[in-house]
Amino acid sequence: MSIDIDALGDRFDSTFFTLIQNLGPQLILRAGLGLTPGQVFVLHFIDQQGHCSVSNLADKMEVNPSAITVMLDRLESHHFVVRSRNQTDRRVVTVSVTDEGKTALAKVMKARKKIMLYCLSQLPDKELNALVESLENLAKVSSKLDIRVILDS
Repeated sequence: MSIDIDALGDRFDSTFFTLIQNLGPQLILRAGLGLTPGQVFVLHFIDQQGHCSVSNLADKMEVNPSAITVMLDRLESHHFVVRSRNQTDRRVVTVSVTDEGKTALAKVMKARKKIMLYCLSQLPDKELNALVESLENLAKVSSKLDIRVILDS
């Protein structure tokens, strides 16, 4: 008996899409924590970097710097980030997360973790480790992909 990889792929795709929606952007919106999914991503990225340039942030999000500027304006108006000019090259604007931004981000991450743990606790114990190990393996495979080679074959 062989596995129908197409059918399994369809099931995985549908399930993965639902998980991403329910535990990603929709979780943030439904939790009513006052931040959009994009703002959470930006805060998290900047926080992980310590600080970053606006152009680096735009590259990471794959948008124009002007789109990042609008988002940073909103985050700055809530005192979640602060922008400063680079002392050696005044054209470069650097962004850092403020203490208020770190607090807001921690609140979102805590809510996300609580919801994630609730969902995991609904599964049988014997399935949990296998699920996480399989996802870790899939993440490793996906991080090594040469997408052009796959698409061209």
